[in-house]
Amino acid sequence: MLIASIMYATKCPNCARSAIEDHYYKLGEIYTYCLRCGYHYEKTIESSSKDSVEYKEVTSKGHGILTLAKKDGRRERTLFDSPLTDEQLENFQQAYFNDDVDSEKSYLVTFKDGEFTVVLGNPPENFHLSFEDYKEKMFAKYGTPEYDFFVPIEE
Repeated sequence: MLIASIMYATKCPNCARSAIEDHYYKLGEIYTYCLRCGYHYEKTIESSSKDSVEYKEVTSKGHGILTLAKKDGRRERTLFDSPLTDEQLENFQQAYFNDDVDSEKSYLVTFKDGEFTVVLGNPPENFHLSFEDYKEKMFAKYGTPEYDFFVPIEE
């Protein structure tokens, strides 16, 4: 069987901003992750037989994100599953100030009680848009697709 997926932006159930959904429609698996608040959800096949498929679902409430843009063009992202400890914050700050990091394109943002706090850097312009505003912007830029839930993904 060929495995295929469709990826599109969707409204994050945690922060109401733009999240990414990767839907493996032939398998029924779904991966949703928010590069704003750090929320992620996975629905994956746990077991299957000729007659049935059992899925496992895992949800992690987001507490923020670290995006490190490297000078060689690579990106490293860390989604926070829990509030940051002082030690973690110190480690992430050290990573942010490494010589191989492009600090103009990197950022650390925490999410707590519905509020974002920019700790380091400058998140991209789309970061601050509600999902509705993001969707409107993407449709204005790329056109409205036949199925309006296929919202283009852009950082």
